[in-house]
Amino acid sequence: MSTDPTFGNPFLADGAWRRGNIHAHSTNSDGARSPADAVRWYRDAGYDFAALSDHRVVTDTTAFASADFVTVPGIEMHGPDPATGERYHILATGVHGFERSDDTWSPQEAIDRVTDGGGIAILAHPYWLGQSAHDMRGLRGYAGLEVFNSVCDVTRAKGFSGLTWDEHLLHDGLTWGFATDDSHWKHGAEGRGWVMARTADFSPAGIVAALRCGQFYATMGPEIHDLRIQDGAVRVQTSPARRISVIAARARGSSRLAAGDPLTSAVHDLNGTERYVRVEVEDDEGKVAWSNPLLV
Repeated sequence: MSTDPTFGNPFLADGAWRRGNIHAHSTNSDGARSPADAVRWYRDAGYDFAALSDHRVVTDTTAFASADFVTVPGIEMHGPDPATGERYHILATGVHGFERSDDTWSPQEAIDRVTDGGGIAILAHPYWLGQSAHDMRGLRGYAGLEVFNSVCDVTRAKGFSGLTWDEHLLHDGLTWGFATDDSHWKHGAEGRGWVMARTADFSPAGIVAALRCGQFYATMGPEIHDLRIQDGAVRVQTSPARRISVIAARARGSSRLAAGDPLTSAVHDLNGTERYVRVEVEDDEGKVAWSNPLLV
């Protein structure tokens, strides 16, 4: 485990905030937009970076990058998952060393191929898959899981995987939580979930490095302005919210609901039994932001 205080906490890191989506599909798999149109949508919507993650193929998006918009190579990989009896879905960002995945790869082989090439592997939409934290237990080397997947929310009401995340954090240690669109351009899922990465290196490698180290937060819209553990307490500052929650192991943690004016800050006094803390911020529209977990 890193001793770097910015590990999992971008609010202590240097650099600029960069908004990005790392899960979207094009006509190179089952998306309804061409690669150029899919990437253009994110650029025109004000994102700073995007990755196409077509099924089983790495779509080349380098021609769509510019000085103020970064594209990152991605893929969504599949194969048999012995833990669930279903096909796994592993999202990979920063892919190098192969252009296609193979459905004969085990989930661990898929993760290893991504990490060996300098990328990060993310377990996609676990609630939608019926994948529990117990099912993940035999896997090693992935960066995190999708705590929110927009298309799974829109089409199946199974887009939120916070429970799975907390089970993992309780039993298996730190892993990061990503919010994504999983855009297919058919369901109105685009623009509903993204990551805010903090980095001084605005390049594909710099974005991937920030995501690997947890120097980002995930959101559907609310902003987390600051988060730190200081003087025996968790202190968070946010955009206007109707609820700010500090979530910890088992029955620990706390939650504040606005009574009248919206909340913009919260303090949780630590009692030494939390093990980890992460923050959720909910606005008046029910949109949520998630910090990454911090050990305490």
